[in-house]
Amino acid sequence: MKAPLAVVTMVYNEPVFLPVWLRHYAAEAGAANCFVLDHGSDDGSTGTAVLGQASALRIPRSPQDDGRRCGFVSDFCAGLLNWYEAVIYTDVDELLVADPSAHGSLTELASVLDRDAVVTATGFDVIHVPDEEPTLDWDRPVTMQRDWLRTSSAMCKPVMIRRPVAWAPGFHCIDDVPRFGPVFLFHLRYADLPSGLLRLHRTRTQPWVTPEAGSHQRMPDGRWEGMLRAMAGLPKRDGATLLPDDPMLAAWQDQVMRSAAGREDALYRIDLHLSGDSLWRIPHRLRGRF
Repeated sequence: MKAPLAVVTMVYNEPVFLPVWLRHYAAEAGAANCFVLDHGSDDGSTGTAVLGQASALRIPRSPQDDGRRCGFVSDFCAGLLNWYEAVIYTDVDELLVADPSAHGSLTELASVLDRDAVVTATGFDVIHVPDEEPTLDWDRPVTMQRDWLRTSSAMCKPVMIRRPVAWAPGFHCIDDVPRFGPVFLFHLRYADLPSGLLRLHRTRTQPWVTPEAGSHQRMPDGRWEGMLRAMAGLPKRDGATLLPDDPMLAAWQDQVMRSAAGREDALYRIDLHLSGDSLWRIPHRLRGRF
């Protein structure tokens, strides 16, 4: 008999996001079912005091190569399916929440999936509005400190699998059309301006496999801050419930799915450059869930 759900991430020197990731997924699936692939961290952020009962697989540090990385993660998650009914992979700054109107937890959602299912999350960037919101306290729930989301097709990722898959670089797609399930992905990269700039310094200075790789992780501070402030300045909309009958949610999911037309043989099965032209207020029913 298999355990219900494993959750996996891969990290290098993530002292801010890894504790948040572990706290969230330990509550959802149990700490002993969380797996951290440590790509050569040397800052103490993956020590036993942080990991607790989570498992770590430590691999040698090498230049960042997203193709190599997603191939390794795909194989690792496929291996875990020998022991787990379902496996989740997210980056360390991505938190999944099952729609509480349908399921009480990610483990509960995993238990009702069809055999061979792959679930795509509806993805959002959590946006810091620096002129209105203080610096984030990462020891407290993010949703008690931030109000706004931006829709992002790049965050609509296939995240929960019941069969082996081959993720494309960035984990945005597999070799199949997306199938949205009752789960949301909240991307924290833009949830706090000071933390974002600190992380950018690390990603900008680390080795990359080619000079062109990871350009979005190596931009100057001023350009990154300007990008965040531009997102924070989008018009704000109330009224999104993120319930199955929410017309705002349905229209966004339909836009993403329509972008899949003609991409049947492409590496990326949807247009990853779609994003909202407004910010949506986080629904009250999701407050405190992450």
